[in-house]
Amino acid sequence: MTDPRDRLTGRVADTLFRTQTIPRVDPTLLDRLRVVPDTSSAVADALDELGIGGCVPGARLRPLEPHHVVVGQSVTLRYRRLDGDVSSNREAGRGRVFGDRDLYGLARPGDVAVMDCGGSTDAAVVGALSARWARKAGVAACLVDGPVRDSSSICEQGLAVWSRGSVPQAARYRLEAAELNGPVDLAGAPVRPGDVVVADRDGVAVIPFDAVDEVVAFCEHAHAEEEAVIATIDDSETLEELVARTSGRETPA
Repeated sequence: MTDPRDRLTGRVADTLFRTQTIPRVDPTLLDRLRVVPDTSSAVADALDELGIGGCVPGARLRPLEPHHVVVGQSVTLRYRRLDGDVSSNREAGRGRVFGDRDLYGLARPGDVAVMDCGGSTDAAVVGALSARWARKAGVAACLVDGPVRDSSSICEQGLAVWSRGSVPQAARYRLEAAELNGPVDLAGAPVRPGDVVVADRDGVAVIPFDAVDEVVAFCEHAHAEEEAVIATIDDSETLEELVARTSGRETPA
């Protein structure tokens, strides 16, 4: 087996890694969740009923390609803003190492890279080269609480990316890596390494690691109930018949 350290660049200080491994869920749970239609909405309902997790609206984190859907475990990277302006940071040699390549190195194929940019809206942490590196590592998607750039090139490579938007300037001389594989804030939703993230055109839902099996079971049960309601709607010849057949029953949205 390949030494996990062989996937890291060596450019990020060891002190910045909270951990280099994450807890792993049974991969069949992720497969079961992937076949649930409108996945983020189904998971959001489960999170509401169970009183756990968090969600991010699609208006806050948008996919570069609206057809992309991803379900995977998270590896995380938190950035911090540098003091000073670009010129002074460039002269001081600050803001040259961002940690994204090592984040991808921490991931297993199918994992999702989650990046907390600390509220930055003017510094892209994912661009064409970063996306290509992510694809080589087998990363399924990047969820970026901040902007990206080189959007056309990213789309051409097929990497699924959700972000706050796009800007032409890079994070170089503006941000630096603060911690890898620690807790992060994704546009208001807390994410810990190993949590399962579900993203589609409606937004992002975060399932805490310890609750994945319960959420998957809830989603499957809710989907079966929804299929029964769909059958009732389709089999009813008139609205009056539909109302009569569903009277007194709570139906999902």
